[in-house]
Amino acid sequence: IRANSRPPYSLFHPFKQNDPRRSLSMTKLDHRIHFALNCGAKSCPHIESFEGSSVMKELSEVAQAFCECDSNVTINAEEHELILSMIFHWYRSDFSSSVAKLPYKIVEYLTGDRKIKLQQMINSGKSITVSFHSYDWSANARNNKEYMGGRKLAAEQWSIEALLRFKICTEIVV
Repeated sequence: IRANSRPPYSLFHPFKQNDPRRSLSMTKLDHRIHFALNCGAKSCPHIESFEGSSVMKELSEVAQAFCECDSNVTINAEEHELILSMIFHWYRSDFSSSVAKLPYKIVEYLTGDRKIKLQQMINSGKSITVSFHSYDWSANARNNKEYMGGRKLAAEQWSIEALLRFKICTEIVV
C-alpha cells in the first residue's frame, strides 16, 4: 500500500527483491492512504468503504474530512502553532520532506476559515511551530456486539483462499 516504503522506525522495506508480492506493490506512494486505514483506535480515521471507479476522489474526500477535524489538525494562529495527529509524525516522510513543510501539505486538505488561517500563517514568513497530539489507542467500539458464533474460524485457510482469489501469489507450492 505504501509502495514498499520502509515502515517508521524500520531499517528494511517490507518486500525484498525476490519477494513475488513486490511486483504487486504500488509504484508511487499516495499519502492519502493513511486517511483510509483504520486499526480500531479512537484516533484512527473513520471507517469508510471505497469504490474502485471513484477511489481517487474518495481518498481526497477522506483526507479532507480527517484534516477538517480539530482533534487531528489544530490551528492556533495566535501562537503560530499547528498541532497534528501522530499519523503525520509517524509517516512524516510520506507527506513532506520535513516537519517544517507539513503545513504546506495540510493546507491542501483544509477549507473555509481553517484554510485561510493556515495559509495566512504560511504567508507571514514566520516559522510555524508544529507539534503532535497524543494518540488515543483505546478501542473505538461504539455499539459493539459480542461474537457468539459457534463455528471455528479458519484464519490460515482464509488467508490461502484470499491469496488465490486475488491472485496475489503467482505460484503456490503445496
